[in-house]
Amino acid sequence: MAFCTDSGSVGVVDLETNEVTRMKQSHNSVCGSVRFIPGRPSELVSVGYDHALLHFDFMQRSMLSRDDLTAAPPSSGVSLSPPFILSLSMSQTGILAAGTADGRLYIGTGGEKSSEASGVRQRRQRKWKGLKMDDRIIADVAEGPIVALAFTEARELLTCTLLGKVTQYRICGSAAGGTLKLEPQWIGESKNAYKVNSIAFSGGSIVIGGFQEDGKGVIEVWSAC
Repeated sequence: MAFCTDSGSVGVVDLETNEVTRMKQSHNSVCGSVRFIPGRPSELVSVGYDHALLHFDFMQRSMLSRDDLTAAPPSSGVSLSPPFILSLSMSQTGILAAGTADGRLYIGTGGEKSSEASGVRQRRQRKWKGLKMDDRIIADVAEGPIVALAFTEARELLTCTLLGKVTQYRICGSAAGGTLKLEPQWIGESKNAYKVNSIAFSGGSIVIGGFQEDGKGVIEVWSAC
């Protein structure tokens, strides 16, 4: 099980032995989310309020790669929220998605398993390159913080803002060909959550978790069909 802390540390817990392993490097601020990389048994990615995405080998406790976001330029003289990275999701094919406090969506395709798309069996890449700058796009997709993400398919992604606006995107093209882009498929909105903090997809259902105005927790279940 992977974990992260408000102090910025990242680690894993062996559920059989209860042994805790912490990474040698850490975030400079709150670490908001951490995910294992599918098909890479000893690797994980974390994101934080220090605008950084960190890629670790937790068996070696070492950092393998990183990427850092810069603040978006002010629009019409208005300064936007800092690019705190609040949310993170990984597709089963190795695509990484991260959402920021200033409404941007980071998509990294450098670690995608090409055999999934081509149908041709290929050797496993020696290194996961999901944080490679040449293989990513960063798009302005929301007017508020993107607090939750969930892949529904290899290239289908749900985003959810703090105020409950849900959008499904299709990830199209490739970074190598300069055609990587996001295509919105549909938009919905939570009817019961005053503020949202999580979204999940399972068995054709979308589950949204958050709080009502009175502070009570609320869960909504949508049909994705």
